[in-house]
Amino acid sequence: MRRRDDLVFSMAEYERRLGNLRAEMERRALDAVIITTPENLFYLTGYQTPGYYYFQCLVVPLEGEAFMVTRLLEDSNVQTRTWVEYSRPYADTDSPIGSLHMAMSEFGLSRARIGYEKSSYFFRAGEQEQLIFAMEEAHLQDCTGIVESLRLIKSPDEIAMMREAGKTTMAGMQAGIDATRAGISENDIAAEIHYAMIKAGSHYPAISPFVASGWRCAVGHATWEDRIIQDGECVFLEVGGCRNRYHAPMMRTVVCGEIRDEVAEAEEVINEAVAVARAEMRPGITAGDIDHMCRQYLARYSKGGTQSTRSGYSVGIAFAPDWGEGHILSIQPDEHRYLEENMTFHLIPWLQVPGIAGVGISETVLVTKDGCETLFDGFDRKVISK
Repeated sequence: MRRRDDLVFSMAEYERRLGNLRAEMERRALDAVIITTPENLFYLTGYQTPGYYYFQCLVVPLEGEAFMVTRLLEDSNVQTRTWVEYSRPYADTDSPIGSLHMAMSEFGLSRARIGYEKSSYFFRAGEQEQLIFAMEEAHLQDCTGIVESLRLIKSPDEIAMMREAGKTTMAGMQAGIDATRAGISENDIAAEIHYAMIKAGSHYPAISPFVASGWRCAVGHATWEDRIIQDGECVFLEVGGCRNRYHAPMMRTVVCGEIRDEVAEAEEVINEAVAVARAEMRPGITAGDIDHMCRQYLARYSKGGTQSTRSGYSVGIAFAPDWGEGHILSIQPDEHRYLEENMTFHLIPWLQVPGIAGVGISETVLVTKDGCETLFDGFDRKVISK
């Protein structure tokens, strides 16, 4: 391990994370793990690149030095962004799995008990089959989630990073609200959001902001497509600013004119749902209980709108295609896991009203010792009439 003072976090923070991983490896009787998920690589080492469409991995043995196997182009990221001392890069004409196999042999892991992320988007089935065939004397087993379980509880350093991300979110959202008016295009609003968010310090987000107007507001994950905004229409905005891969998303809805009854009622029940969730979120309550509370309030909506999603999801480190950690923990029906102090969530009770609006007034929140707090202090929680 190279001792450095120029990484995203301190060496003490990385040593803590690595120590926690090794404790879990020991509990599972694993001699080594192969980590391929970009968020997990970043969490453990500081390594990052948008080039994860090529195979890359970190191998952490229970004892001894960790090492990485990446595309040769990406080895510069190992050298400049991480504490990892040993790197075994492969050329574009080499076999990535062949290179990993040779490195595993070099570091004495040919017959080891090895965990690998079987459900990783970035470790394809064919690559897994190649590795299992090549390492016939090793015992390979699925360890999906071994790092994610450590990422759920944020450290003080991570929470500080998310607060910084939240500041860039608020800057981008305010710019989007200010820019919204009849007669301009969705593209114009998206441009202003990006400009303000990045000027405020955001790094490239895992998902670009969502900007959808008119009937497109109620279309899941719709974003800017040249459409010109008309008088009386709603504009749905969702912005997730980023600092060093940590994200803090927010939804807001703007109306170009008077607020229709359908939207006003949606605003009321959504704010009630968010308020009760924030009042009840604390260590010891289950994520499913919070979801149930939110749905009780949204069910009072009388104009035919629906919530077709969970009520929230864990957020933190993210690379495209997602800015959330919902695969780790979501606020959704029948989720019996308990909230714990220093978990962070995007709380998103919202309504899709077909043909009229997508109404969202969301918060990124931090679970505290005896409650929860928003990362967006001072930012209005309402539908904005322009």
